[in-house]
Amino acid sequence: MNHVAQLPSPPAAPADCPERIRLWHPRLKPCAVCLRPARGFGFFNPNKPRPREHRWFCSMHCQAFFAARHRKGLTMQGTTDEERLAIAMVMKRLGQTMDLIGWDKRLRDLTETDVTALIEEVLEGYGAEMSRIAAKGEVPF
Repeated sequence: MNHVAQLPSPPAAPADCPERIRLWHPRLKPCAVCLRPARGFGFFNPNKPRPREHRWFCSMHCQAFFAARHRKGLTMQGTTDEERLAIAMVMKRLGQTMDLIGWDKRLRDLTETDVTALIEEVLEGYGAEMSRIAAKGEVPF
């Protein structure tokens, strides 16, 4: 009787990309529209040669918004009308937070908690507004 263990050999690297690990999931990447953590919704331009630049999104709404802008030939560079609208909506939320903190305080006099509250309000508000705007937009398919 043979007591040698039968160990499987390690898997071989794929033939089309040796010496390279395939990273298909957007680990720790922000959404290309609202900057929330990406969740596996992706986009790349099929007309560009490899290596292609991949964009990752948090939801199908953000992916559809980006795809519609891409079809129109618009890029995500600069401030768009939708982003300006989202910024204006965030200013209202930021004003409410400043009412709680107090308008008489200078920025350098704010505590760490106050600054954190302001930053969180801006980031959460901007992401929520961009998601709301993207949800109202026309679905490209």
